[in-house]
Amino acid sequence: MKKRRVIMERIVKISESNDDWNIKFWQKLGVTRRFSVAWEMLRDYEKIRGKNAIKFRLQRSVENIQQI
Repeated sequence: MKKRRVIMERIVKISESNDDWNIKFWQKLGVTRRFSVAWEMLRDYEKIRGKNAIKFRLQRSVENIQQI
């Protein structure tokens, strides 16, 4: 499946900027594409830190929470 390219741009003064545009952009991508982009950013972060991004995976910690 070919990924549809989304191009959006906006020019505003910094004093007039807010998060509305960013929210609209990420919502337009959809859940699957947002996850894919986030995963790519995490892999890039690991590469920058000199880690092996091929074996990159989510942290798997276990906690035991008990009600007292």
